[in-house]
Amino acid sequence: MNPAEYAKGVTAGDLRVLLEFWPQLMAEGQEIQQESKADESTLFPQDSEFVGWCYLYELPIKDHLNIAMSGNIQILGDFLSMEQIGDWFGQLKAAPSQIGEIPAVCSCIGDYFDALSKPDETQTANLHIHLATIYGNVLSITNTIRCILYHGCFLNELIDHVRSGDDKALFAAVRIDKTVIGCPSVVQRISKAAILEDEEFFNDLRNALEGKQTKRAQENFQMMRLVIEILHEAGASRLSDKQLWKLFVEELDLYSSNSNPKALRKWVDTYMKENAIT
Repeated sequence: MNPAEYAKGVTAGDLRVLLEFWPQLMAEGQEIQQESKADESTLFPQDSEFVGWCYLYELPIKDHLNIAMSGNIQILGDFLSMEQIGDWFGQLKAAPSQIGEIPAVCSCIGDYFDALSKPDETQTANLHIHLATIYGNVLSITNTIRCILYHGCFLNELIDHVRSGDDKALFAAVRIDKTVIGCPSVVQRISKAAILEDEEFFNDLRNALEGKQTKRAQENFQMMRLVIEILHEAGASRLSDKQLWKLFVEELDLYSSNSNPKALRKWVDTYMKENAIT
């Protein structure tokens, strides 16, 4: 008997493989952030050609990822060929489950870079100039994925809410990444507040910039938001109460079996709403 699919080609087993890999992926993102603070002179030499990344949050998620990844591929041209990139994407495309294959592809990418020869002086100098931009592009991807864990949507989608006049979305976004204040849509809102001398807005913005993510930090709920986003991106329709219970309680063990099924339905419906932030 074939396992049940919760979206096209996505089973609970596929999701389980990805969830087991997820902490490692997030840990590597945190490591990059720590490394970026370790040695300012290494990241920002005098001849550095640093490009910020906040502009990426104004773009649809696919454009964001394509530009960030393409930028790094172009910089890493001495170490990475388009043919190699094509091989990895081919591996992902050919897999019975693309979701379940992501950890294996990431492992191949890691092995590839681990096996590279030490760069020569010219390659090192070129890489040195662009190192901060590489880190920035990676951080932009990490941050927009982290946003799913806390708010059930990509950071780009929070900025869409900001353009619609939603200050709550703005404050949520800057708690994920402070560079959001450089986004044109956010600058426009801040400028409006400055003209109106809106002190309440600036107090809320200051609190958001100084605040930390705590309210939504429960690991299981983070994983549930991630699963919902994966199913949404895979084209899943609204799951029945029975499917929700089977997926989150029986198969993924992310929700307590002692809980009320209606509470699970209510929680999921909140995050199945388009670009949910509450």
